[in-house]
Amino acid sequence: MKHSWLQAAFIVSVASSQATFNRGINYFRLGKITDLSYDSLTQKYTATVDGSFLYDCEVTINGEEEIDFQCDCEAALTYSGACKHIVAMLFAIKEQQKEIETIQTSPIKSRSSMLYAFKQSSAEENPLPFSETKELAVHYELVFSTNYHHSMIDKVELKLKVGNKRMYVVREIDEFIHSWIDKKAYTFTPNFTFDPKDHHFNEQDSAVFELLYTHLEIQATKQHQSFYYRQNQTRTLEIPAITFHSLLDLLNGANLSYLLSNDHQINHVTIKPLGSDRLLHFSLEESRNRHGLIQLASSNIEQFVFAEEAFQILIEGNTIYSLTTTQAKELEMIGEHTTSNETLDLIPKEELEAFCSYVLPTLSSIGQVTLQDTLHKSIEKRPLQAKLFLDIDNGTLYARLSFEYGEHIRNPFYESEEKATTKIITRDVRKEEQILHVLKRTNFTINEGQLTLSDWETIIPFMFEELPLLQKQLDVYTTSAVKKVIAIPPTTPSVQLDVNNETNWLDVSFSIEGIPEADIMNVLQALQSGMKYYKLSSGAYLQLNHERFDSMKKVIKTVTTTKRSLDKDMAIPLHKAFELEKATSSTRISKRLHQLLSDVQQPEFSDWPMPKDFHAELRDYQVNGYRWLRTLNLVGLSGILADDMGLGKTVQTIAFLQAEIEVRPTFQAMIVAPASLIYNWEKEIRKFAPALKTIVLAGTKQTREQLFQGNIKETDVFITSYPLLQRDYKNYENHLFQTIILDEAQAIKNDATKTTKSVRSLQAGSCFALSGTPIENHQDELFSIFHSLLPGMLGTKKQFKDLENTVIKKRVRPFILRRLKKDVLSELPEKIETVQYTDLSKDQKKMYLAQVKQLTEDVNDAIVTNQFQQKRIEILAGLTRLRQICCHPNLINHEDKYESGKLNRLLEYVEEGIQAGQRIVIFSQFTSMLQLIKEAFLNKEWTYHYLDGQTPAKQRVEMAEQFNNGEKPLFLVSLKAGGTGLNLIGGDTVILYDTWWNPAIEEQAADRVYRYGQTKTVQVIKLIANGTIEEKILDLHDRKKALVDAIIQPGEESLQALSAEDIKQLLTFS
Repeated sequence: MKHSWLQAAFIVSVASSQATFNRGINYFRLGKITDLSYDSLTQKYTATVDGSFLYDCEVTINGEEEIDFQCDCEAALTYSGACKHIVAMLFAIKEQQKEIETIQTSPIKSRSSMLYAFKQSSAEENPLPFSETKELAVHYELVFSTNYHHSMIDKVELKLKVGNKRMYVVREIDEFIHSWIDKKAYTFTPNFTFDPKDHHFNEQDSAVFELLYTHLEIQATKQHQSFYYRQNQTRTLEIPAITFHSLLDLLNGANLSYLLSNDHQINHVTIKPLGSDRLLHFSLEESRNRHGLIQLASSNIEQFVFAEEAFQILIEGNTIYSLTTTQAKELEMIGEHTTSNETLDLIPKEELEAFCSYVLPTLSSIGQVTLQDTLHKSIEKRPLQAKLFLDIDNGTLYARLSFEYGEHIRNPFYESEEKATTKIITRDVRKEEQILHVLKRTNFTINEGQLTLSDWETIIPFMFEELPLLQKQLDVYTTSAVKKVIAIPPTTPSVQLDVNNETNWLDVSFSIEGIPEADIMNVLQALQSGMKYYKLSSGAYLQLNHERFDSMKKVIKTVTTTKRSLDKDMAIPLHKAFELEKATSSTRISKRLHQLLSDVQQPEFSDWPMPKDFHAELRDYQVNGYRWLRTLNLVGLSGILADDMGLGKTVQTIAFLQAEIEVRPTFQAMIVAPASLIYNWEKEIRKFAPALKTIVLAGTKQTREQLFQGNIKETDVFITSYPLLQRDYKNYENHLFQTIILDEAQAIKNDATKTTKSVRSLQAGSCFALSGTPIENHQDELFSIFHSLLPGMLGTKKQFKDLENTVIKKRVRPFILRRLKKDVLSELPEKIETVQYTDLSKDQKKMYLAQVKQLTEDVNDAIVTNQFQQKRIEILAGLTRLRQICCHPNLINHEDKYESGKLNRLLEYVEEGIQAGQRIVIFSQFTSMLQLIKEAFLNKEWTYHYLDGQTPAKQRVEMAEQFNNGEKPLFLVSLKAGGTGLNLIGGDTVILYDTWWNPAIEEQAADRVYRYGQTKTVQVIKLIANGTIEEKILDLHDRKKALVDAIIQPGEESLQALSAEDIKQLLTFS
């Protein structure tokens, strides 16, 4: 069981990303791993990890640094490496081994094991609260070392001091950090020992220690142990650039100093972003001592300390500026040219224009540049207008490039004698180089500034691939000869799909606007063969690898087979419509086909009346099954009714048969069932649909033949068994049934048996298999069943074996209707309601308490002066301000930036939810709060839908449909605008960001997701600011529910039922 190789470096190597590793190690430190167990026979560890939900995790040890892992979280399905739950579990395994080694090497002492266990449990479960332990202060000192050649920081180390009134140097940082992590004591001197039972650190210092622990864990196995020990068992810890960025963020506001190359210590250090501040001062003037040279100087550059690009800092006095990547790169280049005097560079006048173009823009972006008056007048800055002129003549493409700055024009491919000018043009060299880079990729021939291409194999790719890129950077001017070469359809090529009413087949038509009819078939064949371009009969070229043809390519691939060739207009089996439905947006579906697809995939919305002469009351899900059967049968499609056993597949089928025969008296069905069930079918039909004329084909061979032939015209339903069908199939092979029912269809799971072949000999307009276990069967068995129902839908058996599981599931999904007992016996899935409490941030709490104090005084004053009723509106407005502060302080103070504990918790939850594949609907009554959430989502690059009172009705419906179809995982909704009349069953999680006075409004909001048609468990989460008015409102809901339901209406203006005592109770803070 000993796995010495299981160290942090190995764990980070299997993690899907650095961020995932960091989250996993945090989960481990928070103790989220439970029930960790090990099976020595299989070398498998199992555990439960408490994340957004409880996740089951497995890790199997195959050998040294060889593991398999599995987690049932949604994110694990998409990650190439381990998810955060597996990372946390691996650290737990590592920790478990360390504990076992400690036990094995410790001397055995005689003691009561039960007493020891209870003492340990008591100590762990009842630690001293923070209020009873002393908070220790931490002083951080950054030690910067500079490069000998250019005096730039190239190394950062950290020192720590810890204490209360007196500060003690941390002499072994590694040992101290591990002691803190393991909640063990650490001795500084004989007079002072850090003990977690007596001391604690604040959140900021704890976050720094967590970061240092992660860094130490990774470094521990990157270096040889002895070397690692010498380097880290000291009072300084080297911080690499990648860790330094995170450390700098955490040190903002901490007790911080720095030491530069063993110089004097700088205290009271602050950290802030450089932003748009231009601190450096540069000057550009003619040199007084060196004729013909321009001097670049800086009057204050010696005040700054520069660092190598990777560290992204600039230091001035006691301020450390954090830099963007671009700023760091630019400042490093400047730092490399710093000297002991003010002069940074001397520029020859002939190089001045290039200097102004390449260097001056950078200097201006990070500093203030003062130009000598004569230079200022001679330097001219105008926007670049780049132009490309194209012409085609006799099969050769001619191109000429022009860079224009006002009246100054230059051809970069032609060195002409420029007119004498005293002006210095500041060029946009970055944009120029981007344009030239694209042009140089093409094999142009250059002759006196003119570019030429002489063969169509290079002309056409340039026109279609490179020219669109260039058009984003410059203006393109083309002659009519060029325009004739390129054919661009005015609209996106489209595919029309429709149901053929006579044949029940799918009609497919291809359309390319602007292309002659005579060319379309050739274009389709070119698309099928994968050609990039096609030359039309007009001589123009069509770009086939453009995204506008993607939809058509997908359709061509779907509709063609070895037996069915491509045509402009073609008819294919109707079941293909479900594969083509979502090919792309340019697939046009007829209204009738759209209705059919909708009815099959959402039978609950189809409109099929129940049969009149049917003696049973169906549950809602059974009605849906009946509708599904009728919809498929209408157009000659087939499927598998795969409900769990006991959910009434038989009664749904009988309702379907009765309804069809009421509509079409000539409708006739054949039911094939196991021999033991044929009479059960007869009894069930007599019970639920006694009007159906039913005959069981049993008895001797002669009897069975006579029963069929003698009653063939007046019988509605024939019933036979699979064994008898093998013997009698020739009696039926020339007869057309309207439908066939195959009960317990696993009887035809083997493609080669006589039973399967006899079933396939029957002729029918539709065929339905009833089976509770088709999904659980082997894939070949599924193929056999579907090949009997919808031949060709899964291709040949060889083609089927090559299909990926995702493709198979997508194809069969519309033709399998499966409901499980746990899903439908209550008609709706489970709804889990939870309350999550969040703490106010420091600023939030300060603002909240100030508002409570003011409002309490107002209420007491109103009561004393007997003016409570007159001031009710003002007081209620004050309550609203309290609720807004709970959401985010910026709702009442827009000028300053504040932090919100609740918003931070929301972002954490949403990030976890997205990784787990959840679809989240977030409600708030404050649209201004929704705007803040939107900004936070944009910063995270999360996509979302947004709906408030200003959203047009049509757009509301469209967004709801998009969300329900899986587009974008997040939906932000204003409570008033979206609380009713909205169907968001595509979601599975509802977050009520703020608390509403009336709980019925919150329930209506949650019911946008938890409603008829919902198939997933819905989690409803209320975010409550701990100890605030929000918590009191929850109490009010419980204590005065009758009052809330009867009196308090959706608007806050109707809160007339709240007494003065109620309001005073709301203002208490716990």
